[in-house]
Amino acid sequence: MSQMNAVIIGCGSIVPVHAEAVKNSDAAHLYGVCDILPERAEALAQRYGCRAFTSYAQVLADEAVHSVHICTPHHLHAEMAVQAAAAGKQIVLEKPVAMNVPEARAVKDAVHTAGVSCCAILQNRLNPSIEAAKSLIDEGSYGKLLGIKGFLTWKRTAEYYGSADWRGKWPTEGGGLLINQAVHMLDLLYYLGGDVVAVKGHIDTRALQEVIEVEDTAEATFYYKDGKRGWFYATNGYSEDSPFLLEMHLEHGVLRYIDNKLILKCNGEEQILADDMHSSKSSIGKAYWGNGHARLIDQFYQSLAGHPASYSTLQDAAYSMGILDAIYASSSQDRRETIELF
Repeated sequence: MSQMNAVIIGCGSIVPVHAEAVKNSDAAHLYGVCDILPERAEALAQRYGCRAFTSYAQVLADEAVHSVHICTPHHLHAEMAVQAAAAGKQIVLEKPVAMNVPEARAVKDAVHTAGVSCCAILQNRLNPSIEAAKSLIDEGSYGKLLGIKGFLTWKRTAEYYGSADWRGKWPTEGGGLLINQAVHMLDLLYYLGGDVVAVKGHIDTRALQEVIEVEDTAEATFYYKDGKRGWFYATNGYSEDSPFLLEMHLEHGVLRYIDNKLILKCNGEEQILADDMHSSKSSIGKAYWGNGHARLIDQFYQSLAGHPASYSTLQDAAYSMGILDAIYASSSQDRRETIELF
């Protein structure tokens, strides 16, 4: 099988996850890594046995490069994706796909115009527990979904924000907790809950007021197309990174996703239906990232190679991006906001 030459752009903490995923795919080859800091690029190039680039323009001009993995600070995602599309490169785009809906729309238009493909990293959809929950909900195995809630309580310190100058600032991070740590939760509340038409939410900075200008805490009510409601709360101000919780209330049972397990409560009994840690290899990165990166990235390259495989696209990211913008607007205006898609 011919392999696609991939270059990872940005040598931050997520790079090992992408690098291992590419190396483990028989449809892709890790051709290089790129960072504006030569020492970072060289160190990772030596670690993975690939080329080191220090110029994104050089990567895009290299005809041997077939795809780029954009793993840079948030404010560079949309611009770099548009440039990659114009250069005819296939794109793997880390979260968030953009800073806001207009930026995301520009990426979508550029990808469409160039005729290339873009994989949006929504890896938690491929966690076995989430796949099992999705199937049970879609099949109506325990009746209609009546309500859904998501709680995320993690810890981010002054040291974390001080370790990268783009974090904690509106112009470069595009927000705080919502756009960074909680964006996957927002995606799952849509993916499992269904179409969201509006939200009413609030953001605040309660633990890191002296450190960041963006939010560290957020809450929102989701209004779904079918009339049900969803409830969301998240903070970066907790004392530890505790397992996030997703709970789905069905007519004939409750599904609870916590600590990487899907638990069914029905007729007074509880049963573990899926366990992500027992269903796949140990996590390359942080445990709460899940193990979906490897599957998602491989499926993207398998699809490009012409094999039957599905992956999350920019359109799949439309709802989480729209929800994100709507919560920020709702908090600013103190009113319910409708979801704008791209």
